[in-house]
Amino acid sequence: MNGVHLQQYADDILLDLLKEDNREAFDVIYMRYWERLYFYLVKAIRDTAEAEDILQEIFVSLWKRRRNLENVDSLYSYLHSCVRYGGFRYIRQEIKRNHFRKSWSLLFTDADDLFEQQLAANELSLLVNREIDKLPLKMKQVFLLSRTEDLSHKEIAHKLNISDKTVKKQISNALKYLHLKLNV
Repeated sequence: MNGVHLQQYADDILLDLLKEDNREAFDVIYMRYWERLYFYLVKAIRDTAEAEDILQEIFVSLWKRRRNLENVDSLYSYLHSCVRYGGFRYIRQEIKRNHFRKSWSLLFTDADDLFEQQLAANELSLLVNREIDKLPLKMKQVFLLSRTEDLSHKEIAHKLNISDKTVKKQISNALKYLHLKLNV
């Protein structure tokens, strides 16, 4: 039999010939269904190269399993199910890959950002502390009581035996000095 003659046969006859190792029957099945299955698969997975690969695997598998197709009643239904399963498998793998990529990138991006932020905060803290150390003694005392011990103006005034106005002025001057030195 030649392939042109086989094109006229129904699927069930082609399937029987395929089970008997007829390569021409396989070629006719391939030519009959490849395009239809390809467009179905591309529509589902939206990747032409992957669709071609999946279809190639399905037809290679069909040829390898040709002697074990006893339970196949409808060739098209069988091939369509194989394509659907191949598409589902591809989509599932893509979801896993994308989830892994996203998790991986977040891990490094977040860790890198956190490290950089921590480094910048440490550098800024050192710079601020150096400039605070340069403040005049009384101004430094007032400023530290305000910022590190979180005391109110009244509490600082009472503790250092100075007026509220002096506390307010010292803190204001310290902040002006730090803004000037740190260019904030």
